[in-house]
Amino acid sequence: MESFFSISCVHVFSVLIVLFMKMTNHIETFENLTSDKFDSLVEQDLPFIIRQAAFGSCLRNWNKDYFGQKIASKQVSVHVSTSPLLDFINKNFSYCVYDFIEFLKLCSEENGLYYYLRSIGNHSSKEIANLSEQFPEIANDVEYPEFINFCAEENCPNENECPNRHLFSSVLRISSRNLSIWTHYDVMENILLQIIGRKKVILFPPTDAPFLYLKGDKSEIIDLEAHDLDKKYPMFNNATRYECILEPGDSLFIPSMWFHNTKALEYSIGVNFFWKNPQLIHHYDRNDFYGNKDLKLATHAYVNLDKALQHLNKLPDKYRKFYISMCIAKLNKSLKSIS
Repeated sequence: MESFFSISCVHVFSVLIVLFMKMTNHIETFENLTSDKFDSLVEQDLPFIIRQAAFGSCLRNWNKDYFGQKIASKQVSVHVSTSPLLDFINKNFSYCVYDFIEFLKLCSEENGLYYYLRSIGNHSSKEIANLSEQFPEIANDVEYPEFINFCAEENCPNENECPNRHLFSSVLRISSRNLSIWTHYDVMENILLQIIGRKKVILFPPTDAPFLYLKGDKSEIIDLEAHDLDKKYPMFNNATRYECILEPGDSLFIPSMWFHNTKALEYSIGVNFFWKNPQLIHHYDRNDFYGNKDLKLATHAYVNLDKALQHLNKLPDKYRKFYISMCIAKLNKSLKSIS
């Protein structure tokens, strides 16, 4: 009886592993990238890991002692929470201001609180994050590999016609061990460079939007590892999961509109680089300081959709259901024509 139970457990465990492997897609890793190879990978619209790339001396020098020598005194606004699962929808955190070196000490300790710095402008959150402006003492420690092909001019006068990529923002991210950032999408491509600590990243393609229980650009599903997800969020079972663990020095290309969630497996320091798509220069929201506001045309479409639903909601249920179904059929037809 005991051996049968052991065999059954092994069988169940093996089945679970197989199911997990089917649900989780592999993210490829690349080294020694050229500009042409990087461009071709970006065009595939899939996430990929970049290993052993020349991102500068930050990979060797960045630690608390180094920051203490380079940054004499700087105030930073930090997310602080009693939960390791930050929830931007329900705001289970507060913003606190610390001296940067004090924040690093608190963040690297385990004291029952969880800390997260997402660098913002010097004067307010209504400024684009830029390492050169917010952290000039350490900004030169970060270099951009040639294969990314960033334009050398910070304010390129020919951005629409320039063949190079144009850096939108450079964001410093520092977090406590086990801290998870809510699942969301960004409207710009970006690279997440992991500098200190290991980080787990889970991604879902844009087509999974119907399964992620969205409120705006964020998912209501806060804990992606919870055991009761199939009961609370049954459609989530249909989502296509991509997952990887970034080691120090690794970077991850995150395509625009891909949903992603990060968990710091250790005290973590990283930097994000966002850039604009030249075909969409006129369609980005001018008030987008984080790279996550929907494109202007999409915002207009949402407004018109809300107006259409307001009209249809005035009809009796039978007719309302019929015409909403007709609208869905039109949208599905348009969607199929794209794919």
